[in-house]
Amino acid sequence: MTPSPDPASSLDPLWLRAWRWLLGAVTGGIFGLLTYGLGALLMAAPVIAEASFSQLPYELLHPFQELTPWLVVLVGAGAAMGVAVARYRWRGAGLLSYFGLVSLIVGFLVYSVTVSIPQVPPGERWLSYLLLAAETGGLPLIVIFSFYSLDAATRRRWTRLAEVREWDPMLQPKLAFLVPVYNEPVELVQQTVAHLVRQDYPSDRFTVVVIDDSDDPEARRELKAFCERAGAQHVTREEREGFKAGALNHAIARLPPTYELVSVIDADYWVEPDYAKSIVGYFADPNISFVQTPQDYRNEDESFLTRQYKRAEAYFYHAIMPSRNEQNAIIFCGTMGMMRRSALEDVGGFAEDQICEDAEISVRLAAAGWDSLYVDESFGEGLMPAVFEAYKSQFHRWAFGNVKILFSRAKAILRSDMSRRQKVDFMVSNLHWFDGLFVTAIALALLYMGLGPVIGYDAVTHHQRELLLLTLVPIALFVDSIVRLHLVLRQADDVRVWDSLLVQGMWFSIKITNVAATLKYMLGFSTPFVRTPKGLGQDLSRSGALLRSIRLTTFETVMGIVLVAVAAVNATLVRPDPEAIGTAFLAGWLTLYGLFFLSAPTYAYLSYRTLEPAEFDGIPLQDAEPEDWVEFEVAPPPETVGMESTQEPGEPS
Repeated sequence: MTPSPDPASSLDPLWLRAWRWLLGAVTGGIFGLLTYGLGALLMAAPVIAEASFSQLPYELLHPFQELTPWLVVLVGAGAAMGVAVARYRWRGAGLLSYFGLVSLIVGFLVYSVTVSIPQVPPGERWLSYLLLAAETGGLPLIVIFSFYSLDAATRRRWTRLAEVREWDPMLQPKLAFLVPVYNEPVELVQQTVAHLVRQDYPSDRFTVVVIDDSDDPEARRELKAFCERAGAQHVTREEREGFKAGALNHAIARLPPTYELVSVIDADYWVEPDYAKSIVGYFADPNISFVQTPQDYRNEDESFLTRQYKRAEAYFYHAIMPSRNEQNAIIFCGTMGMMRRSALEDVGGFAEDQICEDAEISVRLAAAGWDSLYVDESFGEGLMPAVFEAYKSQFHRWAFGNVKILFSRAKAILRSDMSRRQKVDFMVSNLHWFDGLFVTAIALALLYMGLGPVIGYDAVTHHQRELLLLTLVPIALFVDSIVRLHLVLRQADDVRVWDSLLVQGMWFSIKITNVAATLKYMLGFSTPFVRTPKGLGQDLSRSGALLRSIRLTTFETVMGIVLVAVAAVNATLVRPDPEAIGTAFLAGWLTLYGLFFLSAPTYAYLSYRTLEPAEFDGIPLQDAEPEDWVEFEVAPPPETVGMESTQEPGEPS
């Protein structure tokens, strides 16, 4: 297969693209010049402070009076970035804010390397190097995800929207809905099946296949009987290997060859009747491998956590996915996506050595030259983790699985015929799982500095004497991230700035879980496939909720308390050195990072204390015949999935 051309670089006439590149180069070059000037002024600050009023203009303009290597590098880098970003058709505010952000970060790092660290005695630079390494790792992540946010919030025109893609309303290929099940409550799966068989699609053109890997024989028998009654198929397997991927491959291999499409549906999803007829028409394009729609949820008001979770998911589905769709680089999300069977078979099926088989298959499909499409319209609702225990379990699996994809598929990505932007998207999209490492490293460096005055040693770092860098840069980055997140969330829903701040807190609450999962993979540990539990909620007292929260977030709780305690000691006992005014702000930074860590037990506690298990009016199932609750004609298709296993299952692989 040959990938489709990059739409961002091929649709506009050459003169318009040239004008956009020129404008971007000039704007980026100006910001590079400003970055150089700001750094030069910081270096000359002592001289400027002692200059007379008449000498001040000369001292301020002096950095620009000669051509230095750093001036050439920064202006050239700014111009190159301007050319790269200008092609994305952003509004002026988006371009200016992104150039400003990148210039701030680049200037900060360059100044640290060339000015700040050389001022630290050589024998004491180890702490500065630790801080610089953490900053150098974390700040580029801000650059990357700022791009996605601004792309979604300030782009003037999209070229790969579903509305302008090829779509055939008469296309009716045979479609199999695959519902993997592993020990979910029977009633939960019954509702999923009951909603799926209601598809407004010819009954002889689709089938519902429940792939039951549960290890409860009684539950399996009950679910099988229901599937027979509802017109769905119930499939088990004798040797259950390969996690969810193995179950999907098992069922797909046994589908009759006339089934051209498969759609994976999680066991808790209620799918709308118009899903199939709204999506299959996009497969008129023979190069489309899969079409993904957003995941949506019906239990938004179940707890404090679910309210924040829904907004966080909105950021992914309304910022990251539209931006990546524009470059033909979206991921298959494991549910509410529809896939061409021949494309799946072309790349060897789902990878059974992966626990995030959905995201992984996206990489191999793109590398093989297949296209994908994102349709930003909800066609179904599932259940979010309502309590922190389930939320933590889900992110642990995602972090481990996606880091494994990054390392195991990097060579395939780089050697493929993907476009440059596709390669960048698939390589950098999993880097955010590492940001907790950088946050932890910075917090430990701050803690070492804070303990110095208490224990009696001098902790020297390159930021210690620089008030502007110690305060304004991190504050500017934090405010910038809130503003960008809010711009995206406001497009999807009516949210306040406070709501966006709460979403940031939710992301901080899970960073150490991500760190633990990434380190496990990096150190060679294996992890079992863990189904995200949906039923861990229960009515807990204040003390019970507090104890469970601390147990789930022991490291974060201890780290947060220690940081805040050391901050309090510094604030009450330590007096700032007039020549090192930056130390006066150490207590504030210790407190801030302490709050970052304490967000984990706080969100855990609130998830339990605000839990109000929701009840939803589904399709009446008990003691009813199919015609009583199925809106459209349902009949078992003439072609059925292969033989069902009669062997009782053991423990899953």
